[in-house]
Amino acid sequence: MELGISSLGSIIDCSLDSNCSDIPNRIYHATEECLKYAEENAINLVELVVDPQDLYTEANKQDFIDLVNSYSLKKQVHGPFIDINLCSHNNLISQASVEAYIEAAGLCKRINADLMTIHPGLANFMLESMRDYNKIQLSKALKKLLNYTGDLNLFIGLENMPKNTHIMLDQVNIEEILNSIGRTDLFLTYDTSHFYTNNGDVNLLWKQFHKIIKNVHLVENFTTESDTHPPLGSGKVDFKGILETIRNYRYKGALIIELSSNEDLDNSFDYIYKLL
Repeated sequence: MELGISSLGSIIDCSLDSNCSDIPNRIYHATEECLKYAEENAINLVELVVDPQDLYTEANKQDFIDLVNSYSLKKQVHGPFIDINLCSHNNLISQASVEAYIEAAGLCKRINADLMTIHPGLANFMLESMRDYNKIQLSKALKKLLNYTGDLNLFIGLENMPKNTHIMLDQVNIEEILNSIGRTDLFLTYDTSHFYTNNGDVNLLWKQFHKIIKNVHLVENFTTESDTHPPLGSGKVDFKGILETIRNYRYKGALIIELSSNEDLDNSFDYIYKLL
């Protein structure tokens, strides 16, 4: 297992700072802060959130790539997720989401990232009967994405979601969806908080999917009704039990601390490190 950090907390902190004037500037400086923190604290792995798409315009892209490549750290990417909906019943939205991830995959190649985490989107919140169609749409979209990324030496990790998304929920729902997709080149990113909101069985999840879990997001939570990313150890997620399960399956991948503010990063890192 390798402990790393997400740039999400840096992005949120920067977004609350009035000195960060525009979105691409926020992402650039937040990424720089994340990389600096990692280097200064001997953390060798970072997960960079690359959202929104303004980051990829020609005026911004090369500066971002140069920044990331100036640090000799291992990088992985969290693809865009705001307004992204691979499983949308609207074909135009689903296709646009595929294209957004294809663009992000191209960026991964240029910064030597070998894993990209993606979100499935939001299934229908009113009509349960529509959710089967959402699964079909997700399957179609993922096949398009995987066909494109097949030659990029890039692992695609589909993340499990909180219960209010109505898709990729507990181990039963995840199994149904992965079986319907039927691809051996699709992997999982396991988010501890998302799974907690669904009252999922961690032991069963790892028993069923340990061979394809390539990434873990360590995220705290107080309640099954929210997903606020507070400091690790401050809520109800059983990290001790989760890490014991992970060790039992000899997991060798990333453990990414994902917070809503990097002000809490030192204590969260110390908390998890003591459990490893």
